[in-house]
Amino acid sequence: MKNFRKAIVVTAALMMGQSATASAADLLPPPPVMEPVPIPEPVAVRDIYLRGYIGMTEQEADNFTNDIIAAGNFTIYNKEFDSSPFIGFGVGIKHSDRFRFDGTGEFRGKATFHGLDRNNTASTSNDYKGVKSEWLFLANAYWDLGTHRGFTPYVGAGIGAAEVTLDNFTDTNENTGGIHWAEKNSEWNFAWALHAGFSYDISQDLTFDMGYRYTYLGDGKTGTFRTYDATTSPSPLILEDLTSHDVHIGLRWALGGDDCCASEVMPIAYK
Repeated sequence: MKNFRKAIVVTAALMMGQSATASAADLLPPPPVMEPVPIPEPVAVRDIYLRGYIGMTEQEADNFTNDIIAAGNFTIYNKEFDSSPFIGFGVGIKHSDRFRFDGTGEFRGKATFHGLDRNNTASTSNDYKGVKSEWLFLANAYWDLGTHRGFTPYVGAGIGAAEVTLDNFTDTNENTGGIHWAEKNSEWNFAWALHAGFSYDISQDLTFDMGYRYTYLGDGKTGTFRTYDATTSPSPLILEDLTSHDVHIGLRWALGGDDCCASEVMPIAYK
């Protein structure tokens, strides 16, 4: 009987202890609930930059012609240009660590043209000589392929317009010594370009750039040809489908903008 009483007392004590523990737990605040926070989108770069560059050209014409050549039996033997320099400036924006855009304007210096044809019917030949220059304006887009030790290769493309000017053109008949010379003339054409090159980060804001560009410039056309006795020829000389292989070096100067592409650190939300 005595043992039975002890068991009842112990059981009652245990039940009271558990009840007290549960009551104390009910008084404590609930544990915080962690909710996932969406990962923010990368911050896009908005760096505006200025650029300046210089380079050299290697140009060519697909053909040259006029009304007389087109109507006769002629063979073209030469249609070459000397190399010429160019200088350009531009302003652009770096949209992200991969893509950037800029607009450029450049003056392309005088390139001397050398042309030679033969009139197969009359057995005579004509020697052409003159200079060509351009103003070229392009809107360009570039894809930066990734940076390794400061070097960033890139490719790109551009479209725009070119003002092609032909000046000091002469047509000399090598058999008779007769000379025609043409008036200066300028033509505006649709132009486009393909780019490839690399850049190197000199500092945080200054970048060296070296590249190659294939440029299409359209046609060039002379003015009216005249002779020593004031005789005029209504047929200008046309240089068809002018293209240029250009190599250039330059600098890009960043003017500042948002931080590059790093995700913002977000605190964990507790409820």
